[in-house]
Amino acid sequence: MTDPVATSRRRWLGGALTAALGLLVPACGGVPPAPPPRLAAPPLPPLATADLTRLLPSAGLRWLVLVKPREIAAIPWLIPWLGLIAPEPNLDRFAASTGLDLRQVPDAAVASYDDASLYLARHTGDLRTVERLFRERLTRDVRRTVERPDLIRLSGDLGTAPRVLALLGRDVVAFQDGGSATRGLARVATLYALGKLRRSPTAFDQEPLHSLAARLGEAPLRAFARGPFDDALGRGARGLLAAATAVGATARPGDRETILLDITLTGDFSASTSDATDTLLAAWEELSRSSFGHLLGLDAGKAPASATPSAAGDALTLSVALDPAPLARGLRALTSAEIEEIMR
Repeated sequence: MTDPVATSRRRWLGGALTAALGLLVPACGGVPPAPPPRLAAPPLPPLATADLTRLLPSAGLRWLVLVKPREIAAIPWLIPWLGLIAPEPNLDRFAASTGLDLRQVPDAAVASYDDASLYLARHTGDLRTVERLFRERLTRDVRRTVERPDLIRLSGDLGTAPRVLALLGRDVVAFQDGGSATRGLARVATLYALGKLRRSPTAFDQEPLHSLAARLGEAPLRAFARGPFDDALGRGARGLLAAATAVGATARPGDRETILLDITLTGDFSASTSDATDTLLAAWEELSRSSFGHLLGLDAGKAPASATPSAAGDALTLSVALDPAPLARGLRALTSAEIEEIMR
């Protein structure tokens, strides 16, 4: 006769053993293995923003100004005169409204094209602040495009005029005034930064600006204008501009607290370089004695102007040392209203 108690115990032990095995088996082989760790995404290739002029297309370029504000602001004897042109409170207001402190900008460029202008700056500001302040000024049609985490464009209208902001990496910002919001200069600058326009020439890739930039060299302030110079402009410099292919200028600190100004005209002056040189000097004397020249102190130079032709006769350069005091007072008188508006 079967012992019911023993049978009950055997059934209980069997059920417990089955349950235990049921827990062990899945743990040993039924649960799929953990997925392999995800591979980190490869780092993005760096943006090509080391040279601001490589972000500016050559096509349609009319004139270009390259400036090194921080370097200029560090010249001790220039500080009082810079403060006259752009007082500290104005610079503070500009920084508060844009997120950019011009006194800390190493490099900047202003380029004018047929239908728009582009402002480029290498900066030390906070990107989110720069974007937020720009967005607050837009009045309608705001659009934000993220091409990659370090490449953002923000566009919209300020009143009736289109404006575009491009943030290129951590330290370069571009502001576009006018033109197309989607295909304009800011978009072109981002494509250059991405290396997608290798066959499209930039500002100094082609003549006459390529040779002119090499001739002028580096300076805290450089300016370029590409010819041809027609109509009223062609009559400038006593007609020399009509024969010029481009004009460039540099400003550097000189001895005895002067500003050394060099103005170079490129073109074919080989037929009579001496006559062209005399004409350039005469044009400068005429300008310096005019009411405009007197206002800027061009007639108060620390030394007489000189003009020299290149050996090949393909360029003329006028050099003069300017007194910064009357120049700063004149610039303040000419631009005070515009600077006040810009700095707001």
